[in-house]
Amino acid sequence: MRTILLSIGLMTVFGFARAQQPTDPSFYKPGTAIPAHLKPIERSYGAYFYGGKRLRSPTSLEIPFNELNEPTVNRHFRRFRTLNTIGQAVAVVPLIYVLAQPRNQAARSGEYWTVYFGSIGVTLGLTLIGNGQVRKAVTQYNRTLALTRLGFSAQPLPGTTQTALGFSLSHRL
Repeated sequence: MRTILLSIGLMTVFGFARAQQPTDPSFYKPGTAIPAHLKPIERSYGAYFYGGKRLRSPTSLEIPFNELNEPTVNRHFRRFRTLNTIGQAVAVVPLIYVLAQPRNQAARSGEYWTVYFGSIGVTLGLTLIGNGQVRKAVTQYNRTLALTRLGFSAQPLPGTTQTALGFSLSHRL
């Protein structure tokens, strides 16, 4: 039982990570406009900041990622969500194991501790791999935002009937 659970956990972690290798080039299509209101995402000591505000979790990054609609960023973020969901499911395994065993047998057996620590290890591994996917998504997101932007704006001037026209070309390194 212990060997089977450990084998399934390892195959899940390594098999999923290997099956999700990137296949498409990671560049933004030149003809597609990048929304001007998007801001870069900053990372400091494991926390993410968007527009100067700290985000509570990496899942909060879904909104700017979806607005950018860049395929590589979306792929990395989907992997993160999938790994996070699998990790949460694996965390429930010790509870299911204890409930499935006869009353006194679960407490005495060494298999319980193997299942318990094995699920902690698999969950921790999936969380680390998932956080790596978020870091890759943030890096690609910021790279995409750093591309050259061409803009035009027309704003009404307050108190008059005139309109201010603007044209900009920005390039970030």
